Amino acid sequence: MTLTATIEILAALLSLSGVLALILLRAIWLQQRRLKQAEKRLRQLALDMEAHRENERRTRATEQSLREITWHVPVVVFVVRRGRDRRPRLSFLAGNLRALLGLNPQDMLESDDVLREWPFQDRIHPEDRERLRQHLRQAMRHAQATSFDFRACGPESLRWLHLAMVAHRQGTGETRWVGYLIDTTPIHTHNQTLRAARDAAERASRAKADFLATMSHEIRTPMNGVIGMLELLGRTSLDADQHELLHAVEDSASVLLQILDDVLDFSKLEAGNLRLDPVPFDPRTLVDNVVSLSAGPLHRKGLDVAVSMDSMLAGRLLGDDVRLRQILLNLLNNAGKFTEQGRISVTMRVLGDDDQHQRFRLSVTDTGIGIPPDKQIGLFTPFTQAEAWTARRHGGTGLGLAICRHLVQLMGGRIELTSDVGVGTTVTVELRLPIVQREVDGPAGLRGRHAVVRLASAELTHALDGYLAALGLSVEVMPPSHPLRPGVAADFLFVDAHDHDSAKLIAARVIAVDATPQALASPDADRERILLGAHPLKWQAVVRACTLALQPQESIAPRVARDNFSAPATPARSPRSGRILVAEDHPVNQSLVRRQLDLLGWSCDVVDDGQAAYEALCRTGYALLLTDCQMPVMDGCALAMAWREHETREGHTQHLPIIAMTAHMLGNDVARFHQAGMDDCLGKPVQLHALEEKLLAWTARAAPLDARATTGEPPALHGDMLRLLLETSRDDLSAIEQALAQGNASIAAQRLHRLLGGLQIFTGEAALAQALQRVDELHGDRAGEALRQLPADLADLRKLLDRLEHPVSNGAD
Repeated sequence: MTLTATIEILAALLSLSGVLALILLRAIWLQQRRLKQAEKRLRQLALDMEAHRENERRTRATEQSLREITWHVPVVVFVVRRGRDRRPRLSFLAGNLRALLGLNPQDMLESDDVLREWPFQDRIHPEDRERLRQHLRQAMRHAQATSFDFRACGPESLRWLHLAMVAHRQGTGETRWVGYLIDTTPIHTHNQTLRAARDAAERASRAKADFLATMSHEIRTPMNGVIGMLELLGRTSLDADQHELLHAVEDSASVLLQILDDVLDFSKLEAGNLRLDPVPFDPRTLVDNVVSLSAGPLHRKGLDVAVSMDSMLAGRLLGDDVRLRQILLNLLNNAGKFTEQGRISVTMRVLGDDDQHQRFRLSVTDTGIGIPPDKQIGLFTPFTQAEAWTARRHGGTGLGLAICRHLVQLMGGRIELTSDVGVGTTVTVELRLPIVQREVDGPAGLRGRHAVVRLASAELTHALDGYLAALGLSVEVMPPSHPLRPGVAADFLFVDAHDHDSAKLIAARVIAVDATPQALASPDADRERILLGAHPLKWQAVVRACTLALQPQESIAPRVARDNFSAPATPARSPRSGRILVAEDHPVNQSLVRRQLDLLGWSCDVVDDGQAAYEALCRTGYALLLTDCQMPVMDGCALAMAWREHETREGHTQHLPIIAMTAHMLGNDVARFHQAGMDDCLGKPVQLHALEEKLLAWTARAAPLDARATTGEPPALHGDMLRLLLETSRDDLSAIEQALAQGNASIAAQRLHRLLGGLQIFTGEAALAQALQRVDELHGDRAGEALRQLPADLADLRKLLDRLEHPVSNGAD
């Protein structure tokens, strides 16, 4: 071997040993690193084990603290889990179970930690056992939170327990329920005490309501005789001193009745027994009627009364007209009570209209003593008045505005008061009511005509403009200070009563507006002009004046003939074709209602009880039944139910109107009357105006009271009016037939309404009632069907007109 070869072998060996050395060194380094990591893991494991032991110590301490707390507090906390084997197992329990249920934890276990089925079922009160079982089943099946109160037998007595559970689903398919049982016996005992106190308060409230209802009946019954007889006495011949004394007694009786009404209404509101009864109503007529009731006392006090209505106000709205009347009447009474001189104004303005509802503001403004700002806030609080001396000087209970506020809130509106001392007070009511009918009820012949208003009073001009625009007239205002422009033409000319010159300058029907206190309440007419009273200016009076203006001047009788009998001593009765049956057991009330009906032109029969009334109805046909509600033998409700059953059984086609006369004004009496089959009710004391309204509503046979408060129409005037009726009625019938041919239900309803308005003064046959119902149907959803049935009604009306024109040949009286 050469030296070179040897050297190469040695070099190779040296290289190989270096690589092996390097490999060995790396292996040693790696092993050391692993040892260090293992040592680190061991140290971390030791730390984790220490932390785990610390956590275990804390957990045990927490559990021990929880057990100590629950041992002293009447609560048991538990955890129940259910795994794949579907068996419930008790994972945790803390609390004094023996104190709650008289059990040890071991009593609830079947084996190990497995719970027994319904472990404390025998401790549950039998009435709660099944309901608790259902709650637990639902919680177990649907894994939802649940809570339940039940009674259980404890170691000493029956206790109330509250159970609450919430479920948690685990990713492993296990479900855990965490919950607690707590003793709620003290809470239930306290609640039971509160319920007993509440029941006692409700019994006391019912006893108070029953007492008020009884007192209402007992007070209203004699008041019915007092106020009613005073009203009739005022229509007899009395000298000036007697009239003065009579007015004083009437005022005192009215105040007493108002106080009684306020107390009863406040009691109903306080008990939550007052409910609204929405019906379609005419807002203009409502204001007219309330102002008419209040105007007399206000005028006697020397106060002026003004009324103004927005022309945009709908013809009919849907609301509780009885409560609206009550609100307005209360506000007017308040205004008159605190106003010694000046005027009281009633205005109604539209604030918004969305085609379905109208929002309006009703305001009553006076020029009275005013109210200081610091006293205004409490005026809507019951039994509160601005000053202590006002109750002594002006009377009242301090309930009026509080009742108004409650009623307005029930209607979803608001009421506000503004006042300045020495200037006056304004109370405003804002309401939003549904629109039933946008057009006003008025003579169809007025729409499209032109009127010139020439009055000195700007306020009266504004009020008249609102009425005429609502009737569909175009209005041109020309104050007396301005000369009439040449060539002016109009259908109607409204002038002041003392203005006799303007009528010579324009060819138009003249309506003289008289705003003096001596003005007639109802429009009157002669061949020259029509007199319209404006103290205050009322909607119905304007409609009546315009209706008279449409008639030919030659057909109107001289006013002097009417003036001769405008103030009778004893009103005479106009003959009517039907009779009214009155069921009333009180002799004074019998005498009163007989006289009232006689004054209104109705003959009547009076019986003492419901059984006698039922027998009379079976024997004789009556136009209407007026019945008291509390009578011997058979009361009013039983009578109404018996007669409605009789009508159904016998197949009567005519529905007998039944009106209750009641002194009961609390609770759900009105609803009870309707359920018994009654159509309406009159609150006692029954006053003449209210009675007349009901007769107008349910019989369509009575003429307006203002037109009948006389000794009767002279034969000549009656004949003239009848001839005029026959002439206009033929025209109306032709117009209705034309509207029928065109399918125009609106025109047919307007002309039929006008025709019936005249016929009601002369007759009260059943054909009128049917035709009046047809008017309502023509305005409603059944207009098409009503048009198809209208020819039969027109035939009946023609026969009726023939009998009126030839009474002898038809055997009429």
